[in-house]
Amino acid sequence: MTDLRDIGVRIHSRYIFNCYVIEDGGAGAACVVDAGIPLNATSALETLRELGAGADVVLTATHAHSDHVAGLPALHAATGGGIWLPAKVEDYVRGQPARSPGPRAMLQIIPVLFDQPMDWAALGEALSTAKDAGFGLSPFVFEPPIKGYLRDSHTVPGAPDWEVLETPGHTDCSTCLWNKKTRTLLSGDTILSVNGRAWFNPEYVDGVASARTEALLRQLPVEHLLPGHGRPVSGARVMAEALSHLERPRGWSPLTCFRPGRSRAR
Repeated sequence: MTDLRDIGVRIHSRYIFNCYVIEDGGAGAACVVDAGIPLNATSALETLRELGAGADVVLTATHAHSDHVAGLPALHAATGGGIWLPAKVEDYVRGQPARSPGPRAMLQIIPVLFDQPMDWAALGEALSTAKDAGFGLSPFVFEPPIKGYLRDSHTVPGAPDWEVLETPGHTDCSTCLWNKKTRTLLSGDTILSVNGRAWFNPEYVDGVASARTEALLRQLPVEHLLPGHGRPVSGARVMAEALSHLERPRGWSPLTCFRPGRSRAR
């Protein structure tokens, strides 16, 4: 777990999988974002107990890929907290197929996978729970009750400091959460990070939507970027220095991933 206590966030990370616990979303209740793999959900639950959180806890995700929602059922069972998912997910619940980037698109983010030390247990959980909740490797499924949906330009129910931004591209249901007070953007997989820089995700189902989303988010005065995958990025030039979804990290090629020591963060 990593603390960003100055902005009221605790980061539970295993390998590239990030889960965020917001200590107080603005209404006195904690909020969990992207409790994807069970290892992260277990760690987040320890923090919730430390904070004294109960049924008032807000459980949410930036999009419904399994590595972002598979841990939510366990947290709901343990706390009774309500689950809020992006508005587009309501269409999936009603039977609309969910679009997900294919294997060829997924190859685009290999630099992120090799930017941090490998954690085989975390990777194994992400693969083994892919069919349990959400979608990606399997069609959409979600068994726990969904309390409601996150609407664009609204605040997160129970966490009024955080505004919902619909940011389709990576998936049709992708969203970001923006805190104007702390200039913090919880970007899910809309923006990743690699080599200490933000990177608008080149893995997407809709290139036109990705371009619109990038143009929208580059206008925000972000000082803290909390990505779904990769390390947090802070500073006054987070967006100015962010790689576009059309760019690739400088000096990267598939062969560089297999050089000795490449699995360590740089």
